[in-house]
Amino acid sequence: MLNYEELRALLCLNRTASGLAARQALALFQEGLLPREVCERLMAAGALSEEKLFPDETLFHPGREIESAGLAGIRLLTWFDADYSQSLRSIENAPLVLYVRGTLTPQDAAAVAVVGSRHPSFYGSSQAERLARELAESGLTVVSGLARGIDEAAHKGCLTVGHGRTLAVLGCGVDRIYPRENEKLYAAIAERGALISEFPLGTGPLAWHFPRRNRIIAGLSMGVLVVEAHLRSGSLITAQLAAEQGRQVFAVPGPVDQWTSRGANQLLREGAVLVESAQDILEDLAPLFKTGMAQTSAVTLQKQFDFSTETAEPESSTPQSGTADLDDVLLKLLQEEPLTADEILVRRTQESREVLAVLGRLEISGRIAKARDGRFAVCV
Repeated sequence: MLNYEELRALLCLNRTASGLAARQALALFQEGLLPREVCERLMAAGALSEEKLFPDETLFHPGREIESAGLAGIRLLTWFDADYSQSLRSIENAPLVLYVRGTLTPQDAAAVAVVGSRHPSFYGSSQAERLARELAESGLTVVSGLARGIDEAAHKGCLTVGHGRTLAVLGCGVDRIYPRENEKLYAAIAERGALISEFPLGTGPLAWHFPRRNRIIAGLSMGVLVVEAHLRSGSLITAQLAAEQGRQVFAVPGPVDQWTSRGANQLLREGAVLVESAQDILEDLAPLFKTGMAQTSAVTLQKQFDFSTETAEPESSTPQSGTADLDDVLLKLLQEEPLTADEILVRRTQESREVLAVLGRLEISGRIAKARDGRFAVCV
């Protein structure tokens, strides 16, 4: 946690540094230096000028930025904070500061990005909404960019699930709603997830911001699903960034005579995982859940999702007695008849997240399977 003066310096650095200068700043942070000293080092090396780093206060006033964020209920999450996403921290050009409206939770470590065309077909929109809903039903957080088209369909699909969480990474200041027609969706995401941006408050949606924000979408996610995209779509940039970051790339096949299918179909030719349902994604990511490769400081993904806040210590891979009892209860229930997650929740008194976490683990372990109608059944 930075003190006030260090936070002021970091906000100036975040506003100014990009490309090589930003990477140099991150390298110095990793050596243990704090923002004010990093600013001095970069100025001494000629990487950034004092006029650029600390402009006239009519252009940027870091103190007012901190005050304005606080009054608006926007959190300034910095690279130095313990709950900064470990997945995002691992990328080469991690953002120095994230402006966050809403809440981030340990559950968000298990996230999949859903991206695609701003001008999708009905097929693309419906598939994005369906797949995001299925991912949310399985307990995964859905990440996208709040753009028109596939992005908004993904956010909406996730929010149809009572426990669904979604994160929107913006190409403008987090206090700006863009596009304007997504005002209600913006409010719903703030309530059920978070809006995130690295850009200072008030920053407009400039064209070059969107390719830059795509690395954050990929960095927050275990994998990126491209639903529908043309060959020059920004979604393919997100997919490329995901591959470079060591994330999995997924794609939904589309009609061969449809121009918005060409990008996703090209990804499939290059080795992306073909997705027909969320089950395809869960099966591919299962090794990460089982081995805990996607680690965070507050959660292990060995059990897929751990909603406990009582301890940050890694849990044993052997279920505790209470969890084991619920395993047996759910297996017995599903042996009687296949049920959807909602039908199971109606019959159980436990917290919905506890039940969903156990369902997710049983599914990944192969003890139950989810049919296309959404019903779980015990595997014979």
